[in-house]
Amino acid sequence: MTLNFYDLLVERAKTFGNKTFLRVDDEIFSYEDFLAAVDGHLTGCKFVTQAVNFFAAQKSGKIPVLLHDGTTKIFGGDGTNCLGVLTSGSTSAPKFLFRTFASWADFFSTQNKIFRVDAATKLFMHGSLSFTGNLNAFLATLDAGGTIVTSEKFAPKTWLELVADATNIYLVPTKLILLATGTPLDNIRAIFTGSQVLSAAQSLSLLKKFPAAELILYYGATELNYITYKKISAENAGEVQNLGRAFDGVKIFVRDGLIYVDTKFHVSGFDNPGTVGDAGFIDGHGDLIFLGRGEDFINRGGVKVFASAVEQKLLTIDGVTAAAVVKVPDETRGENFLAFVVGTVDKKTIRQALTPAELPREIIFVDELPLNSSGKVDKKRLLAQMSQT
Repeated sequence: MTLNFYDLLVERAKTFGNKTFLRVDDEIFSYEDFLAAVDGHLTGCKFVTQAVNFFAAQKSGKIPVLLHDGTTKIFGGDGTNCLGVLTSGSTSAPKFLFRTFASWADFFSTQNKIFRVDAATKLFMHGSLSFTGNLNAFLATLDAGGTIVTSEKFAPKTWLELVADATNIYLVPTKLILLATGTPLDNIRAIFTGSQVLSAAQSLSLLKKFPAAELILYYGATELNYITYKKISAENAGEVQNLGRAFDGVKIFVRDGLIYVDTKFHVSGFDNPGTVGDAGFIDGHGDLIFLGRGEDFINRGGVKVFASAVEQKLLTIDGVTAAAVVKVPDETRGENFLAFVVGTVDKKTIRQALTPAELPREIIFVDELPLNSSGKVDKKRLLAQMSQT
């Protein structure tokens, strides 16, 4: 019985042999080539080195954790867990969490059916494998016998060249929207994305760019794996807080305003059912309405605000192309927040579009929002940049 992902790689190399498993820009590995690279512990570009280290550690019976700076931390094996993952660390220090092989592998058939990943898949993705979503998509494609396509460059023009030969795309929204320009491409059959909510305008631009693709937004958490999903259409694109229904094998319920998840696909040591502190409710149609991440909760003098909800409101304002709301301490109110905005709009227009509860302490215009290795907005860097000005 397969107990780790190195064993899975060996099995797939036997089945798919010379079929392309991984393309990183112009460097191409067949299944057999990549297995040989792992067995020889060969290194190359950052992405290939991360992937090789991950499988090589498992081959030796160790537990690998791919770190956000591209390095790998190795733990001794305990016979149960086979990998470690990191939380994103967008607002606090990343946490180490551990998983069994089954906690991901037993769910691959479910997620791959929804995301249309199979042996014919050429999945374009980008970024470090230390990001849980990237590692999961990478391994799920391996399980299906598909092909991974990626680039070491942060260059949307290069990405589009690679996407032109792909069938599927997995990117976080901040990267995905960079592809929504130029001539439509009808070769993509499915796009899946999560970790952040897509605005209505972003969804519509992606549907126009990739007219043959199913656009699937999922809700998940590092601790809990995939939870719910929704197929976005022109008709429901404006329902940005509706995150759809639970995946097969997963149950959700709400208690005291918090989303609880009943799933066997959680990280080791996590209470089941459990919550990561995210807020929401289930509507009359059985869909999950998402209000905000637990880490985004702001209590400003007894008035409860979610950063993600204010961010979505900001994105509906004409002239705003990107926005991030960052929680800060406040001597009088306990907590407050700042709004960092990219776009061609004035502060008066922004203030008029917000309710009193949604008004930030300060509106700060920036040329761009910095991203961390997970592709999420790096709010710690935003605050650091502000303190330097």
